[in-house]
Amino acid sequence: MFKKLKSFYQRNRVYSILMIISIICIIAIIIGVGVYFLNQTTKDKYGNRLEGIENVKIEDKKIKEVEEHITANELVNNTELDIRGKLIYVIITLNNGTHANAETIAQDALTQFSDEEKAFYDINFIVENNDKETKENFPVMGYIRAGATVIKWTHYSTSN
Repeated sequence: MFKKLKSFYQRNRVYSILMIISIICIIAIIIGVGVYFLNQTTKDKYGNRLEGIENVKIEDKKIKEVEEHITANELVNNTELDIRGKLIYVIITLNNGTHANAETIAQDALTQFSDEEKAFYDINFIVENNDKETKENFPVMGYIRAGATVIKWTHYSTSN
C-alpha cells in the first residue's frame, strides 16, 4: 500500500500537495468554527455589560421597600419591581388617575433609589390604570437611562 501511495505521489505531485493543503485548511476551519461556537456558549448572556453590578446590587429588602413606598400612594393599586441585568422594570397599576399622576408617582419612586443605583441601572416605568373611564389612555411608559436626570415618557392611546 505504501508503494501505491508513493507512486501516486510521484505521478501526481502537484495534485497531492494541493490535496494535503486542502485537508489541512479544512481541519483548521473546522477547529476554528468549533472554538468560536464553544466560546459563545460558555460566556455570560449579558457579556461584560454587568461588570461592577456586585458593587451596586439591589437586595430583595430594598425591592420590597420601594414597592411598599409606591403602593402607599392612594392612587396606586399594585406595584411590581423586576430586575433583569442592568434594567429595573417598575410596573405600577393605578386605581384611577391621569398621565400627570403617573408621572408624579414615577418621579417619587425614583427618589427611593440611591445615586449609585440611578447611575448604574436603566429604569423603566410601566403605568397601567384599572379605571374604566381613563383606561383607554394607558399604559404610560417612562424610561430613564443610567446617569440621566429626566424620565422620558411615551403616551399610548387607543383613541386617534
